[in-house]
This record gives sequence, C-alpha cells and structure tokens, in this order.
Amino acid sequence: MLCMQFSKRSDAEIFYKAIVSEQELWILQECTDHFQVKLMNASCNETAYVESVRAFIQLIRKRKMLGWMEGILKFGYHFEDAEEIQRILEIGQEFEEKPPRGIRLPPIYQYLRSYIQDYLLIKNVVVFDELSALCLENVYDFLIEYTGRVIDEYKQEESYQMLVDSWRHRVHYKDTGVQLLHLVDDNGLFYFHYEGNPISESEIKLYMKQYPDPSIADLPLEWPVTTALVLAPDELIIYSDQSEDSDLDLLMRIFEEKASWRPKRQFPF
Repeated sequence: MLCMQFSKRSDAEIFYKAIVSEQELWILQECTDHFQVKLMNASCNETAYVESVRAFIQLIRKRKMLGWMEGILKFGYHFEDAEEIQRILEIGQEFEEKPPRGIRLPPIYQYLRSYIQDYLLIKNVVVFDELSALCLENVYDFLIEYTGRVIDEYKQEESYQMLVDSWRHRVHYKDTGVQLLHLVDDNGLFYFHYEGNPISESEIKLYMKQYPDPSIADLPLEWPVTTALVLAPDELIIYSDQSEDSDLDLLMRIFEEKASWRPKRQFPF
C-alpha cells in the first residue's frame, strides 16, 4: 500500500490537498518524526499512482523549483546580489505561468514526471526528501540550461532598462527648444506642435541631426515613441481613451511629470 512520508507538515499538506482533489482515497497522519499521507484502500493503487505523480509534480513546483534555481544562481552562475537573484527568480516564475514565445526551454517537468513515474513503480513507501534530491540530480543539467535562459531574459531586461533610463535622461535634460507636443491616439499615434501643425518626418530627421544622442540614433522613424524621444519636449500631452497601450505607457514612464494624459475629446485640433 502506498505511503508518502514528509519531514515538514507544510509539504505533507500540499501533497494531501493535491492528491485528494479527485477522490478522497488518502489519509494524512502525524507520526513521531514525520508526517505521512497514506492510501486507505490497496485496491485503488492504479488510480493512486496517477494521482501521486501529479501531486509530487505540483509539490516540487511549489516548494523546490525556486530553491533549486537559487542554488544554481549562487553556486553555478556565482550571483551574489540578493535583488538580482530575486528578480531572476521572479522571471522564472513568469516563465512557468506564460512561457515566452521564441525561446525554447528544456522540458524540465516532463523529465521530472518520467522519473517520478519510474520511481513510484518500485517504491511503496516514498520519502519525499529523498525523492526530491534524486529528482534534482536527475534534471540538474537541464535545470542549469533552464536557469541560463532565465538569466538571458534578465540581462535583456536589464539592458532595456538601461536604454529606458538613457531616454529618460535625454527628455529631462536635453534642451531642444521644443516646449510642447500634442500626441493624439486616432487609429494610430500622431504628433502635433503646440500651434496644431503636424510633425513631419523631415523635422524628426533634422532634430536627430541637430541634437544627436546614441540612445536615439538607430530608432526607426515609424515607431510611435521615436518622435517624442527625438524632439524631447518640455511637456507632452497625450490624448487617448485607451487604458492599455504599451507605447503610451512607455512614454508616460519616460517623461514622468512632463507628460499628462487627457481624454481624446479634449484634443484641440
């Protein structure tokens, strides 16, 4: 008869709640030096086997995966800064919830599932601390690769943040002589001078030449954010009824107190 043993009550409770979600075939018991979740009916072994694999995967995902990654960050990749480590672990959690497109991640949970299935076939009494250590050993190389992909994403995020900071520095400290720009969201984003004249492509190129900056040198003119970064006005007024727009949100973050948001109906031209 299957019996799963845990050194921590919290681990036993997570496993128990996961495994009784389908059928209540198990009992949670507190013993002298451990906690155990035990199958009550030996005739249900086949169903219990499937449920056990799923419950162990869920428990490892909740209780072990981030700890394993943190260890690899510290001792495999030699990260020391606590904030850096925390952010990388957060990205790892985001990867689990929504794997990014275009990034091929090693199927760690498939390997874990396969290993746990084989392990439970030969064990009636499973000690979770032993099982989790063996799981880590089995997927360690794949976990190093997975963590490396998460680090790559973190470094891209870090580089992007540095670029955003350079844009913010430009719009706050570069004096281009432009006092005010109006930006209206009308089936596209369109810029206007304070007196109502639309911004032309030739103007953008001229300002790029007259007020050069490495952070804007290679920006595509068709990107809706480029015009505001190049002209760097003292004030930017955005007219839009869209509550979520990545380009407008980025402009608000860059311009900070220099930007304001108004309903589209207040656009004056």
